[in-house]
Amino acid sequence: MTDEKLIHVKLEYEEAVQSKKDILSLEMDLLKTIQTIKTYHKFRTEELQLKIKLHQKIKALMTEIRHLQKNLPELKIPQILKEDGIEEIIPKEKHHDDNIESQLKKIQAKLDSLGTNNF
Repeated sequence: MTDEKLIHVKLEYEEAVQSKKDILSLEMDLLKTIQTIKTYHKFRTEELQLKIKLHQKIKALMTEIRHLQKNLPELKIPQILKEDGIEEIIPKEKHHDDNIESQLKKIQAKLDSLGTNNF
């Protein structure tokens, strides 16, 4: 360090105090940020654990549903009801269709086929 030139900067007292306040304020903000991040990680870990538990419960529920479907008797529709077209009203499987427009058209077609078009 003897070969290097040292540079000294003179600060007024108020500037030095303000700089020290700014540094301490920045330190406080960083500590609060670290605290917030730790809290976030705690809640995120808890959320993931709850999601795992939910997934396990859904899996067990699906197993129970399959077991019930296997053991329960099938729905038998009488021949008279089959001829009248009521079979269409009781769908065997529900199709999940995210398109609202197509769902509205299907409902409208069913209403038209039943002759109760009130719209």
